[in-house]
Amino acid sequence: MSRLLLCCLIVAIAATGALVITSIVAFPERPGPPPGNPGIPPGPPPNVQAVAVIVLVTGVFVLSWLAVLVVFARDQILRRLGEGGDPERMRELLTEVRAELAADREREWQIIAERLADYGEQRETDGYLNGMRVGTGSQPAEENVRSLRRPPSQR
Repeated sequence: MSRLLLCCLIVAIAATGALVITSIVAFPERPGPPPGNPGIPPGPPPNVQAVAVIVLVTGVFVLSWLAVLVVFARDQILRRLGEGGDPERMRELLTEVRAELAADREREWQIIAERLADYGEQRETDGYLNGMRVGTGSQPAEENVRSLRRPPSQR
């Protein structure tokens, strides 16, 4: 068991105890009159501070046990990697994966650059054609201006 897992487990157990104690202290059983009795005033309003404390302690409880699960999974992965054997083989695999990721990233950047270039050329051509139409005065500028984005459809 790793030190990190041991620490997370201790915190999780403490959070569980805190949740149990807080729920017992915050909501003791108080028998009272049944609701809706005529002539008997309603009881006091619920204690809002107790509810806030319960919510806070419950959050710590959930996060601490989640941390235990994550650290346990991490330890299992590290143990299996350690049992895998040849560290040189692991380095080779990591190098291959890094090379594949770099190639994928480069390919994606090329696609984005091509799309941006197409977009720029389209905008430049639209601007030139619009300027020529306005310059020749063949059509009023207001009629020929089109936005690149379509207006949202009205339903």
